[in-house]
Amino acid sequence: MAIITLTSDYGNKDYFTGAIKGAIVSEAPDTQIIDISHEISPFNIQEAAYILKNAYHHFPEGSIHMIGIDAEAGPNKLHIACKLNGHFFIGADSGVFSLMFPEIKAEQIVALNIAQEFDSITFPMKDVFVKAACHISRGGTLGVIGRQLSQFKEVKNFQPTLSTDRKMLAGQVIYIDRYGNIVTNITQKQFSEAQTGRPFEIKLPRRYTINTIEKSYGRVLESEKLAIFNSAGHLEIAINKADNNHINGASRLLGIGVKDSISIEFK
Repeated sequence: MAIITLTSDYGNKDYFTGAIKGAIVSEAPDTQIIDISHEISPFNIQEAAYILKNAYHHFPEGSIHMIGIDAEAGPNKLHIACKLNGHFFIGADSGVFSLMFPEIKAEQIVALNIAQEFDSITFPMKDVFVKAACHISRGGTLGVIGRQLSQFKEVKNFQPTLSTDRKMLAGQVIYIDRYGNIVTNITQKQFSEAQTGRPFEIKLPRRYTINTIEKSYGRVLESEKLAIFNSAGHLEIAINKADNNHINGASRLLGIGVKDSISIEFK
């Protein structure tokens, strides 16, 4: 049985998600459809990349992952399908794929050439991506539904940067989770490669600083701020048990939001 996952910024109030699922089962009735998230912040490809890259590899190889964030095609944004790390991905080439896979090369990438019934396509996840996903689910090849591409569109300004003197690793907030924890784009691997055993200071907005990285949330007192590498391997700023939901989490209490700068100074 084929597996198709859905990730979008459609939310759950409107008809969009239901229409997509209806279109899939109409064309491929035996498909198993799994929602990863429909609560991605509108047009936020960084957030989508973070969510999907940490979820997809838990699915069996051959699974098909549809991405409906900033999905409308344009002169500089193609609809593409690709095979990567044993999985298939379908979405707009907005830069989301380069954010998900900065170091993994795709096995195959195609620009979709699926014929449309109308000149104006405002719902590509249903009108384009479903057809591509169902084709793949039936064992169809990517070459049949698109022309070959050599690479994704790259988005480099969302990647952490290390200063030339290697004293400052600069990143930014890419996601606020359900508990209000602040997730950055700095990974444990990037930190370890830059640190080389030196002491450090994490510099947060509003002059907050942290100079240790904990192994677990419980290593600090309740209501105390901490830095930790989360289960996805990203540097996260949290407040231990600030609240049981995001209302009084670290983001709100520290006044830090998505796209704010967070840097690490090495002494």
